Amino acid sequence: RLQGGRYKVPRHVADSLLASPGFNDAVAQLASDSGKPKSELMAEAAGYMEEMVSRPSPFWLDMYAKFNKFCLGLGYEEEIVCDQGEVEKMRQMVRDNPAMLLWTHKTYLDGMVVPKVLYDNDFPMPHMFGGANMNFPGLGFLLHRAGAIFIKRSFQDNELYKITLRHYIGYLMEKRFPMNWAFEGTRSRMGKLMPPRYGLLKYVLEACHATGARNIHIIPISISYDLIRDVEEYATEQTGRGKGAESLRWFIGYIRSLARPMGKVYMDVGEPVVLAQAPEPDDKLALSKIAFEVAVEANHVTPITFPSLVTMSLLGASPGALTEAEVVEDLRVLLEWAEARKLRISRDFDRSYPEQTEGLLGIMIDEGIITRYDEGPEVVYGIDLEQHPVASYYRNTIIHFFVNKAIVELALLKCSETEGSAALEVFWSEVDRLRDLFKFEFFYAPTEEFHRQIREELERYDENWEELLQQGSKGFAQLQNNMLLLVAHVTLLTYAEAYSIIADLLARLDPEETLEEGDCVNQALKLGQQAYLQRRISSRSSIGKQLFKNGFKMAQHRKLTVGGGDEQAGKRKALAREIRDVLRRLEFIRALGVARRGTIQEK
Repeated sequence: RLQGGRYKVPRHVADSLLASPGFNDAVAQLASDSGKPKSELMAEAAGYMEEMVSRPSPFWLDMYAKFNKFCLGLGYEEEIVCDQGEVEKMRQMVRDNPAMLLWTHKTYLDGMVVPKVLYDNDFPMPHMFGGANMNFPGLGFLLHRAGAIFIKRSFQDNELYKITLRHYIGYLMEKRFPMNWAFEGTRSRMGKLMPPRYGLLKYVLEACHATGARNIHIIPISISYDLIRDVEEYATEQTGRGKGAESLRWFIGYIRSLARPMGKVYMDVGEPVVLAQAPEPDDKLALSKIAFEVAVEANHVTPITFPSLVTMSLLGASPGALTEAEVVEDLRVLLEWAEARKLRISRDFDRSYPEQTEGLLGIMIDEGIITRYDEGPEVVYGIDLEQHPVASYYRNTIIHFFVNKAIVELALLKCSETEGSAALEVFWSEVDRLRDLFKFEFFYAPTEEFHRQIREELERYDENWEELLQQGSKGFAQLQNNMLLLVAHVTLLTYAEAYSIIADLLARLDPEETLEEGDCVNQALKLGQQAYLQRRISSRSSIGKQLFKNGFKMAQHRKLTVGGGDEQAGKRKALAREIRDVLRRLEFIRALGVARRGTIQEK
């Protein structure tokens, strides 16, 4: 009988691989190098294939599709929001070229989204790399028969395993079966994109190199959600509490926990990173550039959703609350700012939300993310301090769009105390210094392009911004008068406060003492809690393992984590002063934003 493209599956894979000249030549070379008989190595490789090679069939593909639909449908609306034109464009790329679909990773459900969209649109089955943590009885059985490839956690020293995996991947790519996986390697516990992990990308590109693949299409995919069930767990993990191990019992509990309204799921497809051919296997620079391009494009197509925007508005006003009219005005200004820069906004963004309080806003209130008080003369909305870590997650999903503007605001304030040509030097020096300070948090364009973006941002407010900068505080006042939207405090405060904890920790050390990452994070979690209780930091959202790890990397990059005598002590104290100065300016901008709320039209 006729079957759709979704049922196109590879057959007799192990037999084909074992008979292929390329695989036999690679094993023969290994036999020569290792002194082991080729027959013994071939038998061992056949065993690896037995556990590695996926065994899909139409029946199990249908079962997996029903399973995905059931799980996603427990809390989310049935239709995944995506652009059909983007899907059709991706179909052509997958049909005509070796392709990898690399998606952002926020929740366990991510691995269901891409297969569901592809199944619903009659794509060939995508093979997915599965983490060993998900290969437990029940789920592992299903996934293995629906395209999952479970690989060993560590096989660096197993050359035969690497050869087998490389040729298996090469076979799939050659036959036009797309590969798909989470290129961050782990779920984002903070909402923003994590640094990509190169492991799987490296092995797939090595397979492409070994098989001579051409016109390789690496397609970035952003998966977004209105709300995510995992966020409360992430907030708890970031405070230092352990994560439970995955198991069938755990998974059943997780699925049950999804049965509450969480809005919609969004899948957005970015422009592909196209490689004429795979780079040389030992070309680490090329690999990092490819991963960077994928990450930047995934960020670029991430949509601005209602929860991300409303949490940004309310966190910017915290600890105060906003009236309904103030929230509406904030969202209007934020949306106009985003539209002027042609940023992607979710296609179903409901701009009449005051009349839709039973919808997504109502769900956020029911979940405790947002508070609503209606017993006074006006309805007001806010975010409790204890909910800041959760609310910050949603804000962080779009924070990358606002980083350049935040840097502009801080640099303008820095140079406002200087007049004449020196002001321009101070401005650009501060722009580059802030970029370097937060280099482990965000993806920036190359320096020349980054500077062009900064200039373009300022030209939106005044074409003569350079002249205004040279007028000191007067010029600063005129520029900021053209900005209703002030975002530095809501964009960078969390990171600056976390880094201030790391800087204080280093300043307290004996000058000769060296600080290791693990000790740094553990001590910072304790010092951060003390700082919060003393209100030296504004929120528990500034206390987190990932934040402190990145803060440690920043200090390590500046060579401040190793002991070094009095000179080192001075440098550590200088870092603490530097970050305190950033915090001072962030507080000034926050106060300025409160004072100016709703009084000036954003250009």
